[in-house]
Amino acid sequence: MLLEELTESHGVCLAYFDNDLWPRPGIYIDKIQVIFVNKSLSEDAKRRVVYHELGHLDHDSSQYERRHEQFELQANKTMIRYLMEDAMSQLDDVKDFNYIQFMKLNDLHTVADEVMVVDEYYRLVKAM
Repeated sequence: MLLEELTESHGVCLAYFDNDLWPRPGIYIDKIQVIFVNKSLSEDAKRRVVYHELGHLDHDSSQYERRHEQFELQANKTMIRYLMEDAMSQLDDVKDFNYIQFMKLNDLHTVADEVMVVDEYYRLVKAM
């Protein structure tokens, strides 16, 4: 699915900005329901940013400062879920999934990321 179709299916718009304007990967602004993505990013990085920002859709922006860590972890979990669904759909056998390669490919480095990847793998396998 194209990123524009995905964001539209969630009721938000997708827009791009120049890195010169703001050297940041992306942001979701809930008041106008737009996900902004830095257009200088690679296509894979843009996909990760959109998936992450979709994880912020249900967050109360007035609570962001107080709940920053929680909201960012939740958004990363959403990103990982989408990335895992993409990766698993390309496999003939889910047993061929290599989470270490997946993490390297998707620039995931933290222990929290690893735990989310493993948890998501088992959730997806169980759902199949």
